[in-house]
Amino acid sequence: MFTWTSKLGAVLAALTALSACVPSEMGMLSASASRAMAVSGGAVTVAGPTGYCVDKGPSRDSPTGAFVLLGTCAALTGSATTGQPTYPAILTATVLPGAPDGAFEEHLPAMAAFFRSDPGRAALSRSGRAEDVTLSQVLSRGDVLYLRLQDRSAVAGQPVESEYWRAILQVRGRIVTLSALGLQDRPVPTQEKRRVLEAFVARVLAANAAQG
Repeated sequence: MFTWTSKLGAVLAALTALSACVPSEMGMLSASASRAMAVSGGAVTVAGPTGYCVDKGPSRDSPTGAFVLLGTCAALTGSATTGQPTYPAILTATVLPGAPDGAFEEHLPAMAAFFRSDPGRAALSRSGRAEDVTLSQVLSRGDVLYLRLQDRSAVAGQPVESEYWRAILQVRGRIVTLSALGLQDRPVPTQEKRRVLEAFVARVLAANAAQG
């Protein structure tokens, strides 16, 4: 039976493919860095936690969804005054239209079950193959679902760590997925990925609450 989670999986798979490549120039000076980026016709604002900026160059926005890439402000601007995290992570956000009706928290158990299934793991995989993904942890905190996973898919651009954290939440009628990962040559400890992801979630929620 076709369900809302099936629709989420199909759209998420398309955006996972879009976000699969971390550009090789990531971490070099960029004039396109900013603290936040409005997507979905201005309905949703993606903003990073302290020390992180949006790299608008590789970020994308369209009617079918948006992808936003963030790195440390220090790396993107070349300014030491912006501060540099002890473990610099790479953050990504995808924004999808069509959040489910009702309280989002009510859908979290079904979403958790979906992502444990083969179709769900395929949707999370950069290669689209369920066998490339291992789901290590599934946690819910309020109306946010957190996933800790390993994606062993090959990636273009800069090689990233196979393990990362992802959060799924609802913002202003859209489904938003946020991720925190590290580069292979600059690994980020698991707990630090989770900490920065939680800060990312809080920052996005605050930025959009301010819109009214």
